[in-house]
Parts: sequence; C-alpha cells; structure tokens
Amino acid sequence: MSIVERKQRQKESLRQKILDAAREILLANGYAHLSMRRIAEQIEYSPTTIYHYFINKEDILHHLCVEALERQFVSISAAGSSEQSTFLRLRTSIRAYVDFGLSEPDRYKIIYMADISQYVSMTSILEEGSAANKLCKLMRNLVKDVLFESESTLDPETVFQTIWAHIHGIVALLIGRPDFPWVERERLIETGLDLSLAGLARKGNE
Repeated sequence: MSIVERKQRQKESLRQKILDAAREILLANGYAHLSMRRIAEQIEYSPTTIYHYFINKEDILHHLCVEALERQFVSISAAGSSEQSTFLRLRTSIRAYVDFGLSEPDRYKIIYMADISQYVSMTSILEEGSAANKLCKLMRNLVKDVLFESESTLDPETVFQTIWAHIHGIVALLIGRPDFPWVERERLIETGLDLSLAGLARKGNE
C-alpha cells in the first residue's frame, strides 16, 4: 500500500468515526446535544479536525442520512434481482426493507424515526440521483409493474405510499417496543407482508 493510499484510508476511517459518534450522540441525547465539541470528545480529536470533514452539525446530519440511505438502497436493490415474477420481486424487496431496519436499527432510526425534518431538507435528500431518489424510484417501479401485470385500477403512488407506511409501522414497532409480547418475529413479519400485498396479484382490483 502506498503512502497516498494509506493516508486516504486513514481519512476515510476518521470520517466514519465522526459519523458513528454523531449518530450515537444524536440517538442517545437528541439533536440539541449534538455538537462538534461533543463529537470531538467522543473520538478524542480536536473540534478543528472535524471541520476538515464537515461544515457544521447540520452537514453531519445530512451525511448520516445519505450514508444510511445508500446502504439501504444497496440492500434492497440486490434483494429482488433474482426473482422471476414481478410480484416476488416486489415482495422480496419489501422484505429486504424490513430486514435492513431490524439489522441496522440505528441507521433506520436516523432516516425514518428521528425528528430531524427541521434540520435536514427533504428536497436535498430526494434530489435526482441520490440514494433516496433511486430507492423511491425502485419501489415505485416495482409497484407499477405488479399493478400493470394484474390489470389493477389502483393508483400506483397511493399503493406505494400505503405499503411503505405499513411496513415502516412493523419495523418501527419492533425496534421501538421490543418488550411487547409479540408473536414469533418471523411469523409476524411474513403475515404483515402478506396483508400489505393482499390483492395486488389479482386481476381487476378495484
């Protein structure tokens, strides 16, 4: 490994440490307690060092969202690629959404559960070519394909948002209320997916 490559790897490692520390502080204490000083204390660097990587804490928060969405997009886009039918591609992709949230709850909470809307612009997160934009397009297209194939008259955008709201509810409850006496997790998730997608594969949906 060359000196340049080693330095680049060290920079990337430190950048990730900053993001990891910021995520931990944000989820434990809220946005009001997130500061460059607190992050610096946690990773044992000076606040000045952090400014070499991020403009301010809003910039850090934006990159936390982008990082999580990029990981989620990679996970979901790969999930349904081997399925033959449009319906199974949609179902497998939705299951991947659930699995991502449960396997990476801290990242999921940053994107979908933390109250950060006043600090992070949804417009910037959803800009053309972004991970969030690509993820929404992927899921919308999967829904459209299933509805077209089943000759459904349902509105694709309404179906997309309804399915998203339903599966988010499953993920959020399992993350946020682990002490509730849930039925066996796999059965709960699979039944939830069946109910979310009930009727989409039938012809002539009204």
